[in-house]
Amino acid sequence: MKVFLPLNIRIDDKKILFIGGGNIALHKIQTIERYTRNITIVAPEIHDALRGKGFELVCKEYEETDLDGFFLVYAATNSIEVNRRIKSDAAARGIMVNVVDNRELSDFISPAIFKENEMTIAVSSNGQDVKKAVAWRNWIREMLKEWRMR
Repeated sequence: MKVFLPLNIRIDDKKILFIGGGNIALHKIQTIERYTRNITIVAPEIHDALRGKGFELVCKEYEETDLDGFFLVYAATNSIEVNRRIKSDAAARGIMVNVVDNRELSDFISPAIFKENEMTIAVSSNGQDVKKAVAWRNWIREMLKEWRMR
């Protein structure tokens, strides 16, 4: 079983690559964009909701050289074969990869996050029960709301 160490990593000055431009990528980018706008998306088709946000968009199929110069990579395609290739290519370059919705192939995972001003709460199930992590995060958020209203 994989075990993930919870960390806070500074990414505002780092280059983040998403390979895949559909709904899978959209969901992850909506979380990451709160921390950085330095995002590049490589995909043959890019979701309309990702356009006009200032991200670098590269409309093409994935190639190994797309990884050059990136700090973190999200493999967010709908092809397990392509995601495995991205993981292998990134590992050869020493780049950490999150294979979205596949904890076994991932070097890191993203927790359920609640951020308010300078405070951040992150809840993780070690990638085993995402719905439970989201439920805990939501419960904590509601408890904080109630606490502030007193």
